[in-house]
Amino acid sequence: MARVMGVDIGTTALKMAVYETQDGPDPLLLLDQYAQSYPIRTYNNGLFSDIDSEKWKSAFVSGCKALESEIATVEAIGLSGTTPGLTALAADGTALYPSILMLDQRSRQQAARIIERIGMQTLLEKTGNMPVAGGCSLASILWLKDHEPQVFERAACFGHSNSAIALWLSGNTAIDPSSASLSGLYNTVRNDLSWNLEIAAEMGVAAEKLPPLLKSSQSPGRVSSELSSQLGLAARPAVVIGGNDAVVAAYSLGMEKPGQVLNVNGTCEISLVCLPRCIPSTRYNVRAHVMPDRWLTLYVMNAGGKAYEWFQRLFCSEMPLQTFFDEFVPSAVAQWLERSSSVEYVPYLMGSRYSQQPLTAAFRGMTEETTREELLAALVRGLCQYQREHLRDIALELPLAAATFVTGGAVNQAILQAKERWMRNSSYLMKEQSSMGGAALLALKHLRG
Repeated sequence: MARVMGVDIGTTALKMAVYETQDGPDPLLLLDQYAQSYPIRTYNNGLFSDIDSEKWKSAFVSGCKALESEIATVEAIGLSGTTPGLTALAADGTALYPSILMLDQRSRQQAARIIERIGMQTLLEKTGNMPVAGGCSLASILWLKDHEPQVFERAACFGHSNSAIALWLSGNTAIDPSSASLSGLYNTVRNDLSWNLEIAAEMGVAAEKLPPLLKSSQSPGRVSSELSSQLGLAARPAVVIGGNDAVVAAYSLGMEKPGQVLNVNGTCEISLVCLPRCIPSTRYNVRAHVMPDRWLTLYVMNAGGKAYEWFQRLFCSEMPLQTFFDEFVPSAVAQWLERSSSVEYVPYLMGSRYSQQPLTAAFRGMTEETTREELLAALVRGLCQYQREHLRDIALELPLAAATFVTGGAVNQAILQAKERWMRNSSYLMKEQSSMGGAALLALKHLRG
C-alpha cells in the first residue's frame, strides 16, 4: 500500500490531496484534501495578467500544514498546472518576474513577429499551434526580452507552473510535453521530447534556457532534505512533473479513444477532443496528451467561470457569490432555456486566444424590458455556443463520442441543462477534481514504473 499526493496549481487556486492505493477499478482512495484561493493581477486595461509565483509556494506550504497527519509517508507528488504560466527562473530557483498567465494579452506584437519570421505553415507543421499572446510561451519570452532585458538575461530557465514548483521542491527543473506544447518551441507534431532548436535560434532564445523535457510520469528528483523536514514529508517523495491541468484531467478520466470529449469549467472554459494524430489549426490549440500516440484539441474561452464572477459583481452584488451561483443562475437559465431572446452575449470578456487583434465582450439586442435574468441567460448561451463551434469543427475530422465528460467548479445542474440545449445534445458525465486526481495517478504510475 502506497500514498501519493496530487497537486493542481490552478489559475486562481491551488488544490492538493493525499491518496492511498486500494484494490478495485479505482486504484486510489482519497484520504484528505485542501484548497487555497489566491488573486491574480489583471491590469493595464486588461492587457496584462500575471501572478507572483510565491503564492503557489505559500499555498503548498499551507496545504502541507492542513494535511500534516496524512503526508509523512507520501512517496510521490504529482503536479498539474495552469499553462503557460510562463516563469523566468534564476539559477537558484528564484522567480525573476511574475508568472505570465494564459489570460495575458501583452505580447501581441511578439506573436506577430514569430509568425512573420518563421511562417505560419512551418509553425503549424512543427509546433502544432499558432503563436498568440498569453497562450504562447515564446511570445511572452520575447516580450521580456524586449521590455525587461535584465530579466531575460538573468533567466537560467523559462518554465511553466509545474517547472517552477518542481525546481523549488527538488532543486531541479523540467517540463512535460503537454505543458511544452503551447511554448511555440516544442515539436508537438512529432511529440518526441525535443525542443525545436531551429525556431529557438531564429528567435534568439538559447537552448540552455529551456528546461529538460520529461514524460509526465517521470521525476526530476526528490523533495530536498531541508524542505522535506520543514513540510513534514518524511519520506522525501519524488516530484513527478505531471502536466497541463486540462490534459491531466483528461488522463484521470481515461480519455484515450479518438473522439472522446471533455468540457472543463474553471476560470477558463475549455473543450478538449482526443485525437489519433496531431491536427493543427489556427482555430484552436493542440496539446500532446500524457497518453502515448494521442493529442488533444484545446479550445479555450479565457473568461468562463470568470465571466460568472464578473456578472455577479456588476449585476447581482447584493447577493453572495454562492447564492448567485446556487439560486440566481438556475432560476435565470430555467426562465430562458426554451424561450427565444433577442439578447446576445459576445463572450470575449478577457480577449481571445485565437485572434491577433484584441477582442472585447458585449451584450447586443437589449430593450427597455431586458432583465438581468435575460442577460445572464444570454451569457450562458453565448459561452455554450462558443464551445459548440469547436465541436462542430472537429466533428468534420472524426466522429465524436456520444457522451461528454465535464469537470470544474464553475458548473451546476442548470448549466449542464444549458449545455445540453445550446452546446451539444449529449449526456454529460460529471467528475470532480479530476486534475488533482490525475496528478495523483501520474505519481502512482511513476512509483509502479
